Amino acid sequence: MQNSYDNQEKLARQNSCCASGNLEYAGFWVRMAAYMIDSVVVFAGLLIVRLIFAGISLAGGGAITGTDILFHYSLKDIVLYALKVLYFIAFTYLTGTTLGKKAMNLRVVSKNPEEKLTLFNVVYRETVGRFLCSLPVNIGYIVAGIDSEKRGFHDLLCDTRVVYQKKIKAWMAQPGTVVPECEKPNVEEQKPQENVQMKESGIRELKKTENTQSSVVEKLGKPVYNGYRLVENKSEKEIASNATVNENISEKDT
Repeated sequence: MQNSYDNQEKLARQNSCCASGNLEYAGFWVRMAAYMIDSVVVFAGLLIVRLIFAGISLAGGGAITGTDILFHYSLKDIVLYALKVLYFIAFTYLTGTTLGKKAMNLRVVSKNPEEKLTLFNVVYRETVGRFLCSLPVNIGYIVAGIDSEKRGFHDLLCDTRVVYQKKIKAWMAQPGTVVPECEKPNVEEQKPQENVQMKESGIRELKKTENTQSSVVEKLGKPVYNGYRLVENKSEKEIASNATVNENISEKDT
């Protein structure tokens, strides 16, 4: 019961942080680094497709693969473009990120981070949106460096943002600094439970040892050293003689 309550409380803190707008948007340079990684991955994957088309051309099928069928684009160009776009669409829609973005700890979210990206928005973003971004000098990507929420043309078109998936902040205790509740570390969760268990087990063993040694003293009538103190079994005569000696000493003092 306690664990389920703690999990619900932790989830509530995370949701409150997202709802309050505590998202950190990814800037131009980190997004460009992620796109470069994705470009390398796509190039390596499409290299296999290029080799297949090269084999078809050598086998005498160059007239099929090299003929323009859509404006000045051949079948080979269309297939390569479709596979490249499919990579971005599939990863973004299914996981919210690509391999390059995941390496840079980035994620694509909608305006409301709690809502899942729709397939239409993802397809529109990765086709028409990226086409607009590739206008002269890639102005659509450069806009992400000056926008307040780091959005490019494709983000503005589909109302998406690219944010850091996991952001760890170290808070320093400064006078007059107020730390948000959602950013405060849960100290109770960090308390080690092993020390408490070891202390409790040590107390139980100590009581068990004392009870055992006391019974031995009663049977044998000999003192036993239990590692903490000397346990003795004094007879009634010894107790009476000790009391008499104490009384005599007190009378002499007076």
